[in-house]
Amino acid sequence: MSLHELVSADGTRIGWEQKGSGPMLVMVHGATADRGRWAAVERQLAGHYTLVMMDRRGRGLSRAEAPDEYRIASEADDVRAVVAAAARAQGAPVLLFGHSYGGLCVLDAALDNPEVAKLLVYEPAFATPGLDVIGPEALAELALLIGGGAHERALEYFFVRVIGVPEAMVATMKTLSSWRQRLEAVPTLIREGAAANAWQPNRLAELTMPLRILVGEVSPPWLRAASLAAHAAAPASSLVELPGQAHGAMDSAPQMFIDEVRRFL
Repeated sequence: MSLHELVSADGTRIGWEQKGSGPMLVMVHGATADRGRWAAVERQLAGHYTLVMMDRRGRGLSRAEAPDEYRIASEADDVRAVVAAAARAQGAPVLLFGHSYGGLCVLDAALDNPEVAKLLVYEPAFATPGLDVIGPEALAELALLIGGGAHERALEYFFVRVIGVPEAMVATMKTLSSWRQRLEAVPTLIREGAAANAWQPNRLAELTMPLRILVGEVSPPWLRAASLAAHAAAPASSLVELPGQAHGAMDSAPQMFIDEVRRFL
């Protein structure tokens, strides 16, 4: 295992953890997470790939953000920079995976990018007609909680009310070491929710590399609708449904998740 960092286009320092051997697989986590998101699957995946597990800006190894106004385009620049570094190290195009909000970042980063050989996305989190990622009332409630320093209540609200995670599962999540890491990333929720509501899949028609979209059979309707919309917009895409799974199959069914990753990549 080794740690690396680079300076992205706007001056933000982006860090990542690298481990394993084989083709380079850049992995990009979703909202409130960091590179520890892959804990349940990284050991097995590292037996087949060189994992490049980046921390998105605002958390972990990538806390040192530039003072510019937040834009999801800057996150895409971050991913492009890490992909370029991985491609140089390997001397060949790399594999790219994104989960949830991280799926939007990798989709944008893959456009016109010959350094990406294959692209795998698990439920890209964006709004479709009538189905916001985080609705106006929820955004207002989260802003109130976060502004008042109630980060744990905000995180619980996000998982239960927005993502649809059962309360019993959230109680289990709170016992894991990753919960504290998620609490540290809570301030990024508002900006990412607003960006996800505005993101449009139209440009996916320009994607040239193979794209596989994973979607949970029992995921919330807005996540399923977004996955289907991305599939419809990207002509080189295929879609695979994960039976009995929702938004976190890497935790609830790690072997199923690993098998699907390996089957496509």
